[in-house]
Amino acid sequence: MDTSGFYKETEEGWFFAPNAVHAPTYTLERDGNRESVDGWEWHEKAPMDYLIYLTLKNENTGNNL
Repeated sequence: MDTSGFYKETEEGWFFAPNAVHAPTYTLERDGNRESVDGWEWHEKAPMDYLIYLTLKNENTGNNL
């Protein structure tokens, strides 16, 4: 499974964008600009903190990954 993409951690949780992030002042793209901007970071595979977040979220809601 390909988990590469843009990840952003916030106080409310995580955001994941597999291909692109579009904002009024910048655009990040899988095949273009991958610089870290406004908390967004490119990762070749999902960050461990993101995976822990998903596990805890699913445990709290009774869902399985």
